[in-house]
Amino acid sequence: MYLICYGTRPEIIKLFPLIKKFKENKRKFKTLFSGQHKDLYEKFKDLIPKPDYILNNIMEHNQTLNKLCSKILLAIDNILLNEKEIKYIIVQGDTTTAYSIALSAFHHKIKVIHLEAGLRTHNKLSPYPEEMNRCLISKIANIHLCPTSISVKNLINEGINNNNIYLVGNTVVDSFNYIYNNSKIPKNIYNLIKNIKNNYYLVTLHRRENRGEKMFNMWKQLNNLSEKYNIIYITHPSLQESKDYLNNKIIKLDPQDYISMIFLIKNSKGIITDSGGLQEESVCAKKKVLICRDTTERPETIDSKWGKLINTNIINNINFFKEKAGNLVNPYGENVCDKIIKILK
Repeated sequence: MYLICYGTRPEIIKLFPLIKKFKENKRKFKTLFSGQHKDLYEKFKDLIPKPDYILNNIMEHNQTLNKLCSKILLAIDNILLNEKEIKYIIVQGDTTTAYSIALSAFHHKIKVIHLEAGLRTHNKLSPYPEEMNRCLISKIANIHLCPTSISVKNLINEGINNNNIYLVGNTVVDSFNYIYNNSKIPKNIYNLIKNIKNNYYLVTLHRRENRGEKMFNMWKQLNNLSEKYNIIYITHPSLQESKDYLNNKIIKLDPQDYISMIFLIKNSKGIITDSGGLQEESVCAKKKVLICRDTTERPETIDSKWGKLINTNIINNINFFKEKAGNLVNPYGENVCDKIIKILK
């Protein structure tokens, strides 16, 4: 039996199409919700089954990463000691939760399947702590499901067993296509973008390494750009001061559900972000993206000419959106979950 684990919005976005495929193919599995975002299941309950296990009281304000790790290790220990049918644990990406669960599986000699394996910036402090998390998961994992050929090469260069590495693509492709093709644009989003004639840039900024002076610098640039361009800014719970610092010309929205985000992305002129997932989703939507980071573990977005790495220099790169679009072939693949099911069989 497989135990499929998720706890954050990006994890569930990339896992829900795989969970659907497990059900369609009658693969025996259970799910574990590690509890970071308490209302997460409610927002995705139409897409995934109710979790079989929930880790309670995991998150608290301003807790250290060490405390988070220790809570998860202790909580999942009780599950793995009592659930003898679990033979494989599936973790996605590079969160501290994913690493902690993988470590716990290793301690219990349960095999780990790593979805979205092999991403690297080769700088253990950028992004922090994600880069080190995914490197450590790679050392533990028994099966590595890689999104691109670059991620495959990264693992091979690190001495990972070639026989356990599979190039499948990124499940975000399946997620994006499923939502866009099976959903209607929410009425509030339709009314919002209709009023600005679909002529806007969508912005999200939240990374730990950008907080402080860098973030205020980018907010200042957005204020200046709002004199000429329409901007929709998605706020982040840990950066509430953005609502006061950004001027009233910028449309500020609270975090949106996934369906709303898909349509906000699809109808924008382009994306400005320091997010990881949006670097992939922008390509799926055929939208160009300015990446506000000094490194990226998704060089495919840049190589395909859909993205540009700009650190915090937004204003001097805004004309990137006017340049010729990139290759229309999605570097993150297609029909990804079908490939994964075939491999697991």
